[in-house]
Amino acid sequence: MPITYTVHDGGRFIHAIAKGTISRDEFIEYEIAHATDERINPPVSELIEIESGALKHITMDDVSKVIERRKQIKKGFKPHRCAIVVSLSDDHTWNLAKFYEKMVMLHQPEIVIVFGNLQTAKTWLGVQSEKPDKNMNSNQE
Repeated sequence: MPITYTVHDGGRFIHAIAKGTISRDEFIEYEIAHATDERINPPVSELIEIESGALKHITMDDVSKVIERRKQIKKGFKPHRCAIVVSLSDDHTWNLAKFYEKMVMLHQPEIVIVFGNLQTAKTWLGVQSEKPDKNMNSNQE
């Protein structure tokens, strides 16, 4: 899967990387996979790094569908902060990420902020290291 993630810090930190060309189904699958992952424990911080062009086939309608699918998950909500890192030169992905940021604020009790700089995003999340916990770092692929 072009979106992979690892779980760190006893299940309280998710590090996702989106690269290649992401399909609508892969985009939705990632959101559902980590929302239902038993290894993840609140409060959760999530860092999503999106490679330039990775979301070129994703639309705002797809983002809206992700929000709707997440609302349908019967599992209890996990308090969540999410930093999305997007290339400043990728206008399409930047606009999608900002739309997602606004939609989540309307529909979910979580905080999402879009960043153009990885280090700034890590500082906001308070990420010190990314050494996975033993038995917790398996990627979803």
